[in-house]
Amino acid sequence: MGKKKLHLRYVGLEPRTLRAYRQALDNFLKFSKQKSLRCGSSKKLDHAISEFINHSYQEGDPISYAGHLLSAIKRFHPEFKLKLPLSSQLYRNWVRSYAPVRATPASWDLVEAMIGQALARDQSQLGLLLGLAFHCMLRTSEMLSLTHAHVMVHDSRTSLSVVLPKAKTSAGNPQVLQVDDQTLVDMAIATVRKRSRSALLWTGSQSAFRETFQSLLEGLGFPAGSYLPYSLRRGGATWFYQATLSLDATVIRGRWSCSKTARGYIDSGTLQLAHLTWTAKQAKTVQKWRLKGARLRLRQMQKDAVLTE
Repeated sequence: MGKKKLHLRYVGLEPRTLRAYRQALDNFLKFSKQKSLRCGSSKKLDHAISEFINHSYQEGDPISYAGHLLSAIKRFHPEFKLKLPLSSQLYRNWVRSYAPVRATPASWDLVEAMIGQALARDQSQLGLLLGLAFHCMLRTSEMLSLTHAHVMVHDSRTSLSVVLPKAKTSAGNPQVLQVDDQTLVDMAIATVRKRSRSALLWTGSQSAFRETFQSLLEGLGFPAGSYLPYSLRRGGATWFYQATLSLDATVIRGRWSCSKTARGYIDSGTLQLAHLTWTAKQAKTVQKWRLKGARLRLRQMQKDAVLTE
């Protein structure tokens, strides 16, 4: 007998989307219980959801909480699709007034310093992942799904390919990106072949990754929240465009479905970098860890050369 197929109601849902739906429903049910809200009829459910959406808005919660909740209910209980007028209206009002806070783009100098910190902590896989995320403009979900098999060093040992098994804009098809940075190629040579090919580059949870990301920044003298994992994608897009001066090449590498979105990334990222200032201490610390990271990479390569003789 073949493998049992999923119920049709789950067809087309990515695992991360299903997790987001479940989390949104859990948040709503906890809120309803705390506020003693009843959901026994469509009218009462609409009222309860609207109260949850308004509460989330006033508390400064992510707008995705409301969007995922409405999507989950309409997906799994389509009979309510046209019976949630108030909550749908409040969500539309939130969307119209929503001004997203874009992650500050990271510079390559900063990423190199973070790589140095990771190497000093004996986390070479994390260092490689940060560099690849910057150069390949990876989304956080793409970054954390990479295994050792997805990083392929070419025979010339001067470039490597990164395989994205399921990119957001590729309709589920794999995409391949090439990296020519010798620093990352050398790190991949020393790191990837020592591990199981099916092993993830980051084996922890997404929340653990974010915590570790912030701890690296704090080690460089930056307060929590100064940069986010998405800063790697935004900084990589700005850096790549400035290096190539080609919007088309940037769109292809960043896997955007339209050039207008990429142009927004590049323009806003360049503007932010132009006005971004580090303290003298932060700049000195970044430079220190860039140089220390270079020494640690050289030591890693020399050790690797001895082991392969």
